[in-house]
Amino acid sequence: MSNDWTSLEERLGYRFADRDLLSEALTHPSYAYEKGGGRGDNQRLEYLGDAVLQLVISEHLYRDGKQEDEGRMTKMRADLVCEPTLTLLARSLGLGDQLKLGRGESLSGGADNPSNLSDAMEALIGALYLDGGMERTRERVLALFAPYIDMAFAGRLTYDHKSRLFEWAQSRPDTRVLFSLLQTQGPEHDRIYRVGLYIRDRLEAEGQGRTIKAAEQDAARIFFDKRGEN
Repeated sequence: MSNDWTSLEERLGYRFADRDLLSEALTHPSYAYEKGGGRGDNQRLEYLGDAVLQLVISEHLYRDGKQEDEGRMTKMRADLVCEPTLTLLARSLGLGDQLKLGRGESLSGGADNPSNLSDAMEALIGALYLDGGMERTRERVLALFAPYIDMAFAGRLTYDHKSRLFEWAQSRPDTRVLFSLLQTQGPEHDRIYRVGLYIRDRLEAEGQGRTIKAAEQDAARIFFDKRGEN
């Protein structure tokens, strides 16, 4: 983790006037707890960023998706603001390298944990809103999300890697797929689940998520990533 945020700001396309906001957005609760008893983490900014993101995406879908009904827009918005999309954006910005993590979280791979990355992405949007205002935030959010918005309108934005995995297995005789819960971390209100993906009784991938289903999706995604099929 480095405190030189210049490259991050260049990728984001925005330079913060208040660097404390950026620092807060990149502070995981585990780090804040170790350093100051739990104050100053990115959870409040995450809360704000989620609301701002929902509004920006909803407004854009309403304005540009004039032929789309409410149900279709709701589905597209859900696919756009979900953990997988936010994680991909966070990775494209290199947020994992900039996250301030507690020692245990860092040692357990927290810098590439989808939950941590998606939370940090929302917190970054919240910080951007407070620092630059709504218009600047809208501009940056729509620029970052543009490829995914295009995919959503085309009906190609989907993250059902688990269904794809079972289809893959069904085409191969005697290929048995099994997910198994490996670990549960965190307090009850903020659980992180880690599952293993076993194929023919061999551990092929591990995934993490806020729910067991999300962790299974992550494990299936990682499996295809390893095969170069994503």
